[in-house]
Amino acid sequence: MTDAAGGEITTIDRDSRFNLILRVADYGAYNNFIPADQISARINSSVFTFTGNAEVGQLYEETDANGAGYYSYVLLFRDVIYNGGGNSVPINLSYLNSTMAMQQLSVTLGQCVDEDPDTPNLMIRASSYGNEAVVAGTPFTLTLTLYATGGQENLNDVVISLTLPDGITMTSGSLSSYLGTMAPKSTRDVSFSLTPSAGFTGGVANITVNSVGTGADTNKAVTGMSTTISVPVSQPDRFELGQLELSDSITLGDSASVTLNFVNKGRDALSNLEATLSGDNLGADTTVQYIGNLNAGSSNSVDFDMTPTQEGTCNGTITLTYEDANGTLKTVSKDFSFSVQPAMDYGDSGDMDSNMDDMQPQQTGLPLWAYLAIGAAVIVVVVVIVVVVRKKKKAAALAKLAVPQDRPRYGCHPLLPAGPEPVCRSRQKTTATAPVMYGAFSAWTRTPCPCWTTSWKAATGPKAA
Repeated sequence: MTDAAGGEITTIDRDSRFNLILRVADYGAYNNFIPADQISARINSSVFTFTGNAEVGQLYEETDANGAGYYSYVLLFRDVIYNGGGNSVPINLSYLNSTMAMQQLSVTLGQCVDEDPDTPNLMIRASSYGNEAVVAGTPFTLTLTLYATGGQENLNDVVISLTLPDGITMTSGSLSSYLGTMAPKSTRDVSFSLTPSAGFTGGVANITVNSVGTGADTNKAVTGMSTTISVPVSQPDRFELGQLELSDSITLGDSASVTLNFVNKGRDALSNLEATLSGDNLGADTTVQYIGNLNAGSSNSVDFDMTPTQEGTCNGTITLTYEDANGTLKTVSKDFSFSVQPAMDYGDSGDMDSNMDDMQPQQTGLPLWAYLAIGAAVIVVVVVIVVVVRKKKKAAALAKLAVPQDRPRYGCHPLLPAGPEPVCRSRQKTTATAPVMYGAFSAWTRTPCPCWTTSWKAATGPKAA
């Protein structure tokens, strides 16, 4: 203990001020990797008045005689006031953003000089909220131990009460509890059932404890020192693994890929997420992957490539490790298996080539060029037949139109009939008798030859067209 100037103090009287310096060996903070800025220390006593938290010095890693590691650091309480009524200093040691339970230390200061007062005082000697971390949305029980300091009379009508922060409510019961009469240097335990809301994200719930009483003989009102209990509250861990994506079997020599999906359904982020692949005959070049942080409501996946070197069944495990919002290291894993089938044996390449030759279909019948020659001959024969048929048809038609050679011919066409007969039968027309060619038309109904020019008024004889 020192004064404000840093000098050592050998005697502490009532209402005097001093600085309290304590060195702490903290095994819990060492095992849970708690940094200095997450360590909170308060004096929990009505004998001493101190506002706020102690200053936490640098953490040093030490090892005890049994080989166990711990953090060694200094707590500095500045400007502490001694109220009298005892010389024991109870200290509450809390760890912020952690599920570690609050630790309680007690230091006896032999320098304190005081006579027992007539009326005892009230103080919280111990507090507890269970052995496990408090989870948002889950009820917990806060148990307090109230202590009446030394004195010459009892305390009557002792009442202890709570002041709750936002997000913390009573599960049942009342915020205050009537304890009745307490004798000097006696203790009483009292419990409160509380529930943090499901959406509580404050990390720590600071609950204030108050106590009052009255001296039985002097009727003096006693107000115990107001004490703050820090309860760490964490969101439920809802980190979940999804389905594995993996083929049931592969062929020896081929590669397989396994994919594991995961999602953080909680309200707090996860940190330092790492994936590890383990198993036999997996043939994986990479077995550890650092993924990093995973925010609330986010999903991700991890892939591993494997090339087994032996046939049979391969069994493996993907393990994920991470730190939750309280810094607690957690592990989840997923098993998988697949089969490796033998590779296909094609034998010697020469045998394979001969087998391929054997598989070729055998050629039968005439070669291709013979079929082409036959097709060409058939086409020529068909063409000759068509030409002959056409010539015969044409000759027959001409024979029908032929005129006897002994008859004289007139007109412009070798096939025109002779004499005064009609010279053209292309059209039928009834005409009057007119001098055309070498005589007049008879009563026949014929058309004059179009090769001659005819005049119906006077015919002078044939005229060349």
